[in-house]
This record gives sequence, structure tokens and C-alpha cells, in this order.
Amino acid sequence: MGKKIVFCNCGSERIEPERLRAIEKKFIDDNVDFVKISDLCAVSVHNKEQLRSIFNRNNEYIIAGCHSRTLKLLLEKAGIEPDNYSCKFINFFESDNEEIFRETSSFIKGYDPDQKAVIEEIRNSQDWISWFPVIDYSRCTSCGQCADFCLFGVYEKNEGKINVINPVGCKNNCPACARICPQTAIIFPKYKPGGAIGGSDIIDEISEQKRQAEDINTFLDGDIYSALEQRKKKRKSIIREEAMNKAIQERLSALNNNK
Repeated sequence: MGKKIVFCNCGSERIEPERLRAIEKKFIDDNVDFVKISDLCAVSVHNKEQLRSIFNRNNEYIIAGCHSRTLKLLLEKAGIEPDNYSCKFINFFESDNEEIFRETSSFIKGYDPDQKAVIEEIRNSQDWISWFPVIDYSRCTSCGQCADFCLFGVYEKNEGKINVINPVGCKNNCPACARICPQTAIIFPKYKPGGAIGGSDIIDEISEQKRQAEDINTFLDGDIYSALEQRKKKRKSIIREEAMNKAIQERLSALNNNK
């Protein structure tokens, strides 16, 4: 059985670049197979097939990056079920470099040092900051508040399930839908303050309920049903305006091509 380390180089500032460089150097010095993913968030959207290609049931894996809950959900977004593979997760936020090196050294124990390591890299194919929500379905009740709140068509409720269908439509650094989610089921992996919205594996339920009540009062003036109804109407207006603008652009393009 082969052994492979997969680590996310984190295309944000949540993990210090110096730490990531030191970790990568250690893996190279240890002469072990590893895959460097430029940004798992972006790759899980735009490079799914390439990401899936590195997983083989005959291998054991260490998946290193941000919170384990987030890493699992991003892999699932790409069509990879971590439970179907021999995977161990390392959380950069909860482990310092020495702990990470102990874990990885133990993992590769018995690895043939004379065998040249295979080093792979998966880069995001799109120039995109990759700010978007990920849904934790173990907590989601499909209430639809997120879909009603979002003005930009990021979510869709279909057959009783909420899906993120338009991740690139999400507005950078806006986690508002997660802040009003009654089940704290929405994660923004690049949310710098962290906590449940940032994907933390441990959630303080009481603190989150208090925070959510305060946020609903701030964002929706405390009247959530009326506010969501108004936002649904506004979203429909935005969609109609976008469709009209697209039609005008297509018409102008056709006229120019026929000159």
C-alpha cells in the first residue's frame, strides 16, 4: 500500500506562507510522495477531475490543511468521499510544525528512502479568489433561509435539498448567509475570524445561537420572515435585470457581426 501526503497551500492568508514553505521543504527533505494543492477551495470547483485522479484505494493518505470538517466537505464537493479511503486529517490551525512533522514522519515510517519521491502539484485553473460557501449537510435542515437571503443566485433549493450551484457568484468577504443560518451549517473556508463560520471542528452551540440572534437583528431588523420575503423579490429583480443586460449585449454583438 502506497503512502501519500496531500496538503493545501491555502490560497488565502489564513495560514502563514512561511509555515507552508517550511512544511513543503520538510516533505521534500523526507523524500516522500506528496501532492501540493495550490488552493483546495478553488480546485474543488474548477479542477475536480484532476483532484479525483490522485485518490486510489490502494493508498493511505494524510490530508493536511485547515479544519478537518472543511477539508472533508471540499473533497466531497469534488466528488471524493473521504470515508471510502484510508485518510488521516491534519489541521494546521491546531498543530504546530513540530507536531505536523511528527505525524508525517510516523506516517512514512518504513518508506523506502532510496525510492525517489513523486511530487505533484494541482493548480487552480481559474484566476479566482475562491470565496464561496460550503454546506455541512450533517447540520443543514434545508430550511432555505440561505437561498432566500442571497441576492446573487449562489444557492438553489431542489427536491428538498439546498445546493451551492453558483460559487463564483458569491460576493467576496460576505459571509452574511452563514451568519443567519439557524443550524450553523454554512462554512466559508476563507473566513479569517474562524469559528463555526470558518469551519471549526468544535462548535460552541450556545455562543453561536446568541451570535445568530444578534446578527439577525442587525441584518434583518429582527423580522426575519418579512426581510427574507423582500430579499426574494429583490433577487428576482436583479435576475431580470441581468437577463435583460445579457440580451442587449447579445443583440449588439449580433448587429456588429452582421455589418
